[in-house]
Amino acid sequence: MTRLFLIRHGDTVDEETKKVYKGRTDIPLSRTGILRIHGAAAFLSAFTLDRIYTSTLSRSIDSGRIVAASQGIDIEVAPAFDEVDFGVWEGLSFEEIRERYPEDLRLWLKDPAAYPPPEGESFRNAQKRSMGRLKKIIAEHRGQQIAIVAHAGILRIMIFALLDMRLHKLFRIGQGYGCINIIDIHKDDVVVADLLNFTYYKVAQDLPANR
Repeated sequence: MTRLFLIRHGDTVDEETKKVYKGRTDIPLSRTGILRIHGAAAFLSAFTLDRIYTSTLSRSIDSGRIVAASQGIDIEVAPAFDEVDFGVWEGLSFEEIRERYPEDLRLWLKDPAAYPPPEGESFRNAQKRSMGRLKKIIAEHRGQQIAIVAHAGILRIMIFALLDMRLHKLFRIGQGYGCINIIDIHKDDVVVADLLNFTYYKVAQDLPANR
């Protein structure tokens, strides 16, 4: 059996001011996010991870490094796991998008697979690039435990692809900061979701002394 740990990065500094659509914008982890990922890493220490992949964005790389340090391994950066490009919506809050782009937002919420944000990436394209890389990783690491540290949008997209679910229902599952999803792929290629959007681990109260 191959086990995938699909992990969302920790909270970012913009959350302390205004929640926005980050997409490809490189926004760093906040102290809260760092503490949260240390908690996730402590939970994951019960498992032996063979490889850890992250997106190219710092919030994903830094989260992946925290998890990797607890496992004694390195990370590998993979552009295919970058967040969806939200185009002109990047840096805007939901309220700002609703005010400036009401019809585009209505269509996107109705079917995000068919209606990308203005000047943004379609979810179908994001699924193609992310799943192309993920399938190669699965083939290369049969029988191992692999972690992908990435973003809410791209994680949802990959989970839906793995479970053969339609993308227009994408927002039916949550993906909180620092959440852990566990997906098992059995020898007969049957895919089973064992854990989704898990955040009920103990969040660290302080940073390690050597940080």
